[in-house]
Amino acid sequence: MRTSFNLTRIIIIPILLIITVIAVLVFSVFFTILLIPLTIIGFKFWRGFKLAKSRKHNDFIDAQYTVLEKTDKDS
Repeated sequence: MRTSFNLTRIIIIPILLIITVIAVLVFSVFFTILLIPLTIIGFKFWRGFKLAKSRKHNDFIDAQYTVLEKTDKDS
């Protein structure tokens, strides 16, 4: 009876360690798959926000103009 208990204990501990390592790896892969798109979306949002903020602080004057040229025929 004592031998089977020790054998079971010797088998269970490595199995629990293997399960723990596999669970951590699966969680890490899931977390990575989730974070990559969120990082890309967040970077695009941040870049757009930064661009809008810089445009807000700069004073731009938009104007339409026409260039008139003087030719020899006008004289």
